[in-house]
Amino acid sequence: MKILIYIISLAAISIIIFNIAQIDLENFFTKDNFNYAIMILAGLSCLIIMRIMMLNEKINKAKKNN
Repeated sequence: MKILIYIISLAAISIIIFNIAQIDLENFFTKDNFNYAIMILAGLSCLIIMRIMMLNEKINKAKKNN
């Protein structure tokens, strides 16, 4: 499960980096930039969820050891 979390996190980071590179700074308030911003937020949300899953695994492992 840990490897899957790292793979999904890596994919989310690559989505964030790709969409940051696509943003047009000269025409900042265009519809395309809005779509890129939504994808960046989706990637960040995915990273947060993966971090929560990692913490959940640590908690479960600590409960099993006690």
